[in-house]
Amino acid sequence: MEKYKKSKGILYVATGQRYIDEVIHSALSCKKNNNYPIALVTDSDEYLLPNGLFDHLIIKRASYSYRDKLLIRYSPFEQTIFMDTDTYVCDKLDDLFRILDFREFAIHQADEGYEFQMPNLSNAMPEFNTGVIAYKLTPNVEKLIDAWETSFETNSNIITDQYHLRKTLYESEVKFAIFSSAYNFIVSYPNFVIQKVKILHGRPFNDLITIADNINNIRHKDAWRRMYYPYNKTHFTLYQNPKNEDLLRFLRFSIRSILGNLKRYLKL
Repeated sequence: MEKYKKSKGILYVATGQRYIDEVIHSALSCKKNNNYPIALVTDSDEYLLPNGLFDHLIIKRASYSYRDKLLIRYSPFEQTIFMDTDTYVCDKLDDLFRILDFREFAIHQADEGYEFQMPNLSNAMPEFNTGVIAYKLTPNVEKLIDAWETSFETNSNIITDQYHLRKTLYESEVKFAIFSSAYNFIVSYPNFVIQKVKILHGRPFNDLITIADNINNIRHKDAWRRMYYPYNKTHFTLYQNPKNEDLLRFLRFSIRSILGNLKRYLKL
C-alpha cells in the first residue's frame, strides 16, 4: 500500500481473534475522541469488523508472538501513533503527533527490564513500554525496526519485544523523545500523573473506563498531582494535598487491603 504524503493516522496490530475483539473496543474509543484515520495490520481478512471503523486493512503473515510488534513497519501513514489492542483512548492525541514535528520516534519509559544484564549498554538507558509508540518511517526508524528484528534472531532465548528495543534503540541513530504516562497510563502497577490521562493501557477494557473517569476527576484545585495504586482487582488514586474526602477514601482502601491480606494469609 502506498504511503499518503503528509498524512497522520492511528495504527493497530491485531493477530488472532482475542486481539481482534480487543482492538475493536480500543479503536471505537479512539474514533470517538479523534478524527485521524485508523489502520489495522492483521493476519486475515475474514474477521468480522464494524463497518467504517478501520480506514485501512493490511494483511500480513503473523508469528503470534511479541515479534508481531515489528509489523508497525507497514504503517500506511507518514506519521503514526501505534497502540496495543488493550488500550482505551479518552482524549485527543494531537500532542503526540506534534512531537513528530521535531523527533522521529517517541515512547514511554518503563521502570522494568533491569533484570536483564546487557554488556556494552549503559544501565542508565531504560526499557520502554511499547504499548504506545509515535513514529515516522524515516530511514533511521526503518533501520531501527530491522535491527529490532535482528535482535530477536540473535537473542532468541529472550522473547519480549521491549528487551530487544532497549538494546537497538540505544545503538541507533534515531532521534527519539520520551512522553509522559498521560499517553500510556499502565494500570497494572503504581503510576504517577500530572496531566489529564489520554491513553490507558491494561485489561480488562471496562476497568480502563472506570479508572479513566477516576484519575481524570480533579476534585479540587490542589489535586492535579495524582498517584495511582492498583490492588487486588481494584485501585485507589491519592491526590497531592488531599482533602478529608480523599483521606476517607484512602482509609477505606487501606482497610480493604488489610482485610484482603489477612484473608490470603489465613489460607496459607
